Amino acid sequence: MINKARGMKHEDIDKVRELAEKHFPDLEIPNFMNNFYCSFVITDEEDDIVIAGGLRPSAEILLITDKNMSDIKIVKALIEAKKASLYIGRKFGLNELVAFVKDNDIYARHLVKHGFYSRSNALAIKVPKWENQSETTS
Repeated sequence: MINKARGMKHEDIDKVRELAEKHFPDLEIPNFMNNFYCSFVITDEEDDIVIAGGLRPSAEILLITDKNMSDIKIVKALIEAKKASLYIGRKFGLNELVAFVKDNDIYARHLVKHGFYSRSNALAIKVPKWENQSETTS
């Protein structure tokens, strides 16, 4: 049972959509052919799709807050930070911005009131740097 990665083809889209509708009916199926750095499928030995996916641009909003300020000032600043982030995201053609609120459910609820929505748990992984230039071409 050998899995193989290959670039996603237009011919794969119907199968990917079928898999998503069957196994992830609540998922909004993205257009894998647009706004992705690369889309790919992992296939089995008979070229049947096991996994389909891709790497798309994403942006995390990172804010450092002076917790000595009043909650009112912080909440007003959060609204302005959201506006600035949406403007920048629009300029870069991003479809979504992500914010991870640490240690403050009040701020998280406030952001939800102002357009953010809750997503499933996110996991992150650091992308290692190339040790030498020859790795980028292999």
